[in-house]
Amino acid sequence: MSTKQCARLASRLRWAITQDTKILVLTGDFDRFSNGIHLNVIEAASDQAGEAWANIKAINEIAKAIVTCTEQVVVAAFTGNAGAGGVMLPLGADVVVARDGVVLNPHYATMGLFGSELHTYTLPARVGEQQARSLLAECSAIGIRRALDIGLVDAIGPRRPDLFEAWLREVATDLLEGDRLESMLERKRLRLERDPVEPYEERELEEMKIDMFGDRNGFAEKRRNFVLKL
Repeated sequence: MSTKQCARLASRLRWAITQDTKILVLTGDFDRFSNGIHLNVIEAASDQAGEAWANIKAINEIAKAIVTCTEQVVVAAFTGNAGAGGVMLPLGADVVVARDGVVLNPHYATMGLFGSELHTYTLPARVGEQQARSLLAECSAIGIRRALDIGLVDAIGPRRPDLFEAWLREVATDLLEGDRLESMLERKRLRLERDPVEPYEERELEEMKIDMFGDRNGFAEKRRNFVLKL
């Protein structure tokens, strides 16, 4: 997602959070979910490092809106394949589900980036510190069944799009039963009070600044090779 696309989504998400609703559901299309920042747009920019920096800050606004939404429960659904920041972006949701058959690439290193999208806050909370380090270091794709086994996602729905949409609606509706909704919100509020997200983003952006402007791990060349299929 480009800087402009991220800004548009963040704006609509912030609007949705102000509405008198109890559950927000974030989905993608069925070809793909997201691969994070838009490498093609960055490569085409006159100031590539500047565009990359603007893009990562814009996508972080979406991640922060998800993580800090304390009045509604957020459900995120991997409707299609995702990679890098596109995997990390929705992990701050209260419930993360996926369509059967989806493949995830939960790492950044192949593009020479430390990564952001608040992954240092959300990924260890889901899979544990050791598993988080392994996922980031292995640079391998994982099937959705393994993602379920390690806690990266909470449930897997049908592969057929129409059946998945019906299943997802049931998942969201079921959260309204009993006191599940309020307990999830309270858990989120307590963590944000005890462990604010801002220091995590600051550290990630410090690392990303070195990667994008200092090019310490070859982001410019790796991005160019990827975009131009060299």
